[in-house]
This record gives sequence, structure tokens and C-alpha cells, in this order.
Amino acid sequence: MARVLHRRDFLKSAATTAAAAGLVAPLGAHSAAAPTALSGVKISEVKTFLMPGAIFVKVTTDSGLSGWGECAEDNTAVMETFIHNGIKRQVLGSDPFDIEPIWDRMFYRNHDLGPGGSLANAIAGVDIALWDLKGKLLGLPAHKLMGGRYRDRILAYGSFGVGAGKKLTTKEAARQAAKFVKDGFRVVKLRMQIREYRLNPDPDPTFDYVKAVKKAIGDDAELFVDINNGYSAGRAVQVGKRLYEEYGIRFFEEPCSDQNHAETRHVVNELQDSLVIAGEKEYTRWQIKDLITEGNPDILNPDPIKAGGLTEMKKIAAIAQAFTKPIVCHNTRPTLSTAAALQFVASISNCGPFLEFPDVDHYRHLLAVMQENIVFSDGHLLVPDSPGIGINVDEGKLTGASTSIQA
Repeated sequence: MARVLHRRDFLKSAATTAAAAGLVAPLGAHSAAAPTALSGVKISEVKTFLMPGAIFVKVTTDSGLSGWGECAEDNTAVMETFIHNGIKRQVLGSDPFDIEPIWDRMFYRNHDLGPGGSLANAIAGVDIALWDLKGKLLGLPAHKLMGGRYRDRILAYGSFGVGAGKKLTTKEAARQAAKFVKDGFRVVKLRMQIREYRLNPDPDPTFDYVKAVKKAIGDDAELFVDINNGYSAGRAVQVGKRLYEEYGIRFFEEPCSDQNHAETRHVVNELQDSLVIAGEKEYTRWQIKDLITEGNPDILNPDPIKAGGLTEMKKIAAIAQAFTKPIVCHNTRPTLSTAAALQFVASISNCGPFLEFPDVDHYRHLLAVMQENIVFSDGHLLVPDSPGIGINVDEGKLTGASTSIQA
């Protein structure tokens, strides 16, 4: 059961945290000389840490307290360069509580480099670190600061990719799916990873993989399929209908390119029995708005470490709510990414039925540097209730992997 923080306990916790950070005057000090608690704190350093398949961000204040975030992993060298040669100027020396103004400065002062992709991905790591830091300064979990908690756990689905048939064989895919079920997952997602550059493959490996995976998990778990933008609208409709009719696939993710929302709308209109999920490659509130109005997917799947962090995700959630669209976060890292996603889904009313989660055995090298890990229990991920996003990195295990920027 999640710990309930009562008002009296909070005041004690906040006072202890502030005192430890040297932010309040000691007892007996003259009141006129005592600064307002937490006032005057400034961001003094930004560090990035490159790991195989991940980049972590640490934001530190002159009080000594730090917050941790994570960027998208698509090209960690680009993310690091963007942070150190670009957005750091809008961060250092700032009040860590000015999260919205900092976000605007990071975004608009680098906007000419492109609003999506690397800019939003790099901002995400810093922004998540700021929410983690804010929670630690106040002694509260991030979801309490983002509006409160609607849920303390969420059903997880096990997710894995097969590289359009080039990464895993059908037998290997079946074993991976069966492992998820054995580990306690009730939902499994098969990522076909066909992509736009393999558009409408012939022969199409999708049905062989679905057949093998479905046989491996039987009725013990629900299966859904992610095409990863690899079909034209017409082909997506053919595949989507067959997947539902033959295998009962109710969720059909990213069937068409994110560059052509009209194709997504066509698929949505034609698949009456399946729910179309899209939004993984939409990184801002404006891109999500265009996806909704032009493509009209049934469910949105933005990613906190891609879509500008928690600040932008809350705006995306508000837009989605206005169009009655649930959100199922894209999430392929079991580390700070998942911690941030859990804080987010806890704080929104239009959360979808589950949250993506990978096989942790593939990420032992990343989990090894965490001081705590996300809790998976009875098919669900539990929302961390400790200050900030809920888990921390053991910086001592990252020696030699950092680049630092100081004010």
C-alpha cells in the first residue's frame, strides 16, 4: 500500500529537507535574517552520463540537492551535445522552481534547430531532472506536484521488437513472449519494427510472428501489435482486419507513417473493431494537436523522454483530454524513463489501460547503476511514492561517464 503523507508529517519532512540543505535558518536565529524556506536556490551544474543505450542527466543546485532525468536514447551523443552546446544556457543560474519559464527558454531559444526530435528529446532529460529536484526540495513525489494522484499502480504490458524478422526468429519471439507471461505480465506487445523504409514488405513477416507468439501465450495474456509505421493505409487496413478476425488483436499501433496523418485517419475509420494507437513520434503539444485533428487515433502514446519531459506531457494530456483521447505512454527503458512515466500517468485522469515496460533482463547494465528500481507486482507497475520521480542513480558507478557544465 502506498504511504500516505499527512500534513503534519509533510511539514516535518519539508523542514528536515530544507534544514539539511542549509535553506532555513537554525532555531534561535533572528526572523528578519532568516530567508524564506527554499528561496534563493539556483541551478549550479548540469551533468550528463552516457551509458550503452541511455543518457542520464543530473541537475544540481547550490544547495547541494540534485535531480535526475533521462533523454531518449536514439543518438545519445547528439543528446549530450545539444544539452552542453545549446540548452544549458537557459538552465544554469535559474531558480529550479521556474520549470515552466525554463522549459520555454530551452524550447524557443533553440527552436530554429527544429521543434521535434533532438530538441524535445534533450529538453526531456533536463525537465524530468527538474521535476525530480523540485520533489526532493519539497519532500514530495512528483505526481503530488503535478496535480495529485489518480492511481497508485498501472497494468504493465511486456514489449519487445523483432526487427522486421531480422532481429529475432519466430521461435525466439515466442520464447520472449512466453517469458513475459511467466514473469507475470497479462498483456504482451509484439513490435514488428517494419519502419517506413521497408514499407509494405512482401513477403510480410507479421502474421508468422503473430501466429507464433499467440500460440506461445495462449489465453494467458492479451496480445497486441505495433507495426512501427511500416504500412500504407490500404495495407494497414487489410492487416488490421485480419489480425482482429484471426487472432482477436484489439490494439493496432503506429500502422502508418507519422508524416501522413490522413493515412492514419483512413485506417481508424476502416477498423471498426480495433483501436489504433499513435503518437510515439509526436514530441510537442502542437504535433499532438495536429495528429488528433488530422489522424484521429483512438489512443495516444507520447513518450516522456522524447516529448519534452513531464512539463510538456502535462500539456499534451490536457489537449488529449479535450478530445477525449486516453494516453498510453510509449516507454522502452526500465529506469528513470519508467519512473517519470509512472509519475505522469498517476497524475492524469485520461490514462489508458496500461503502460509499456521492456524485459528488464536486457537492461541489467542500466539497472545496476540505480539505487532503487521500479517495483513490478501482480502484473502492475507501482507508482513510486518517495520524493521526486522516485528512483535515483548511484553516481559512483558512473565515474568516467560524465560531462559537467557549471555556472
